[in-house]
Amino acid sequence: MTGPARPAARPSMLLLIATVVAGCGPAPVSPLPSPTTTRTIGLTTQVPPYAGAPAVRDPLPSTVLAGHPCAIALTPTQVEQVLGIEATGKPDRNESAGPTCLWENPATARTVRVVFATSHRQGLSAVYPSHSPDEGWVWRELTVGGFPAVATTRDSQWYCTVTVGLADDAAVGVSLVGRVGDIHDVCTVTGPVAELVVATLKKGVGR
Repeated sequence: MTGPARPAARPSMLLLIATVVAGCGPAPVSPLPSPTTTRTIGLTTQVPPYAGAPAVRDPLPSTVLAGHPCAIALTPTQVEQVLGIEATGKPDRNESAGPTCLWENPATARTVRVVFATSHRQGLSAVYPSHSPDEGWVWRELTVGGFPAVATTRDSQWYCTVTVGLADDAAVGVSLVGRVGDIHDVCTVTGPVAELVVATLKKGVGR
């Protein structure tokens, strides 16, 4: 899981994600689209993985996403590492994919968004197949913490979402909104933030 407009106030992002940065972007933005909710996955009868999504070879237990991301996705130290300040996570109840948390730095307009995509239990299959480059989407398959993942965006200078398959039927989405210094591709720094989230979740289930 149309392109986002650019927010003048606070962006919220995975229908707006999931985490870096200085400076501002050009014009105002509507909520950024979340790859985990771009398809009507609630109507599917298919068992993941499907639609070309890779199988998760060493899945984490279902309990990995049993809590709320505000409590278990990032430690206070990690949040400060990413945003440059101490920040308390705030639940985002507008995301239908599952429990969602936002951490923000008001001074820089940096936002990290983490979604536990548990509502439909479709895992990484919910974001496949890839979006066509003709539609303006950036789509990159990668590995995060040893798990298959996909980075998606329609504006790589402003935001990026990395969706990680923790099991065939479980995924976490990590989004980063805001400009990152002189970096013109926010996806290059969203991946490392997703690594932090996955490492924290793995530790929580004893892995």
